Amino acid sequence: MQDKKGVQKLWKKALHKYRFVIMTDDSFEEKLSVKLSRFNVLGFSGIFVLLCFLAAIFFMTKTPLREYLPGKAKSDIQNELIVLAKKADSLLVVLDRQKQYLQNINTIISGQEVKDLEFDFEENNYDIELTFEKSIEDSLLRLDVEAEEKGSLQTTNRAETNIILFYPPLKGVITDRFNSQSKHFGIDLVAKEKTKIAAILDGTVIISNWTSETGYVIGVQHKGGYISFYKHNSMLLKTAGDFVKTGEQIAIIGNSGELSTGPHLHFELWQNGIPVDPENYILF
Repeated sequence: MQDKKGVQKLWKKALHKYRFVIMTDDSFEEKLSVKLSRFNVLGFSGIFVLLCFLAAIFFMTKTPLREYLPGKAKSDIQNELIVLAKKADSLLVVLDRQKQYLQNINTIISGQEVKDLEFDFEENNYDIELTFEKSIEDSLLRLDVEAEEKGSLQTTNRAETNIILFYPPLKGVITDRFNSQSKHFGIDLVAKEKTKIAAILDGTVIISNWTSETGYVIGVQHKGGYISFYKHNSMLLKTAGDFVKTGEQIAIIGNSGELSTGPHLHFELWQNGIPVDPENYILF
């Protein structure tokens, strides 16, 4: 019975009204009067706390403030971090290839035998669209050349090549031959405009750049200490570090560089740092 009276007394006390009055200091004029009970104050306080909590959730989820929450970074920032990570991996690969490239150059300069590279290169898919129209004469010439190659064997009285069969870079006319005395360390081949140049043997591209004298130059390192150079090109289809196969297209004939007098290919073949006559190794 006493507990019941205590609860009634507490409930009556919570519902008891109090007047909250705001008046002026000098005239005691009443400006605002509000009747509140303890229950009303407690209810308004709970509603105010709930509104603050909902407002905080709204600002943290629907405004830029969500970026400061752990794991809630913007998708643009996350994508940028992924791109930067990929670029970092690519730079490490490029640095490794450049290091190997410099080592090969130092080896060639010192005249030592260049060791074969054993990189596990992935095939690169270059989006180079070459739209060269084939003429009737070009098709007939291709058929004649293929018919000749089917029954021809590369058995000549030229220098021994340790059973290494080289693929001709292109089919053309030799206009200037190898001459070490005049420091012409290669041969000049003239062919049709936009003729594609092929790699003479499997190897790794060690040079693929532009020089003022020889224009677009590409160099490929092969087994047996051989290095082939292709100069005065109009376009390079491979970059340094790429692995190419025999007969794979690596450049397009051109007329680039100050030393070029017309569209042609200046082809050089070096073995163990010494230039050799390409005609002793390749049947042009």
